[in-house]
Amino acid sequence: MTSSSPAQYPAAENTCRLALGQVNQVMRPKVPLLKILQAAGAQGETFTLKEVMHYLGQYIMVRQLYDKRQQHMVYCGGDQLGELLGLESFSVKDPSPVYDMLKRNLTSAAMAGSGQTPEKQTLQACREG
Repeated sequence: MTSSSPAQYPAAENTCRLALGQVNQVMRPKVPLLKILQAAGAQGETFTLKEVMHYLGQYIMVRQLYDKRQQHMVYCGGDQLGELLGLESFSVKDPSPVYDMLKRNLTSAAMAGSGQTPEKQTLQACREG
């Protein structure tokens, strides 16, 4: 793994786009996202946003979905991740498709029943910022 591996782009190092308090908030992924996280080694049913991003990076690495020459490119067509994102490929230099997917597939473990949870507000702010 080089210092520019795709796991590092969308992972917790990119939290400058997120409010620090939300990174450690406990989230509950919907089943399709949960299966992807578990395929990357995640255990349990709730995770912090930081952990979700870590496991997404691990999933991309393990499945070798990144371009070996342009490691910021992820080719996920025909993969569970691509189905979840609704994309054939994306660049981790523009993580907005990932944030949009997370907004649709994560709910706060503490506020699972409410409509506008803090993480939705944070992910919306990331998308707009």
